[in-house]
Amino acid sequence: MDRKAIKKTVHLALLILVAIVIISGRGISYYQTIEGITGGLLSKNLSFQLHTLLFLPFLLILLIHIFFSWLWPKEKE
Repeated sequence: MDRKAIKKTVHLALLILVAIVIISGRGISYYQTIEGITGGLLSKNLSFQLHTLLFLPFLLILLIHIFFSWLWPKEKE
């Protein structure tokens, strides 16, 4: 894979993780609303487990994202 494909993959993975972390965090705080929106699929307990489980992968992808931005800065046109 070339740099551009790797960067796009990292960006997409980070975007997905951020969305899941935000939704699961809201599921901890506003569990009744999130349970209603998800049809009971995402309970408070499951939200907490998901939020806790995704902390390290989120941190790893975030650090890779920052590292790539530092290692391969955007080329000036």
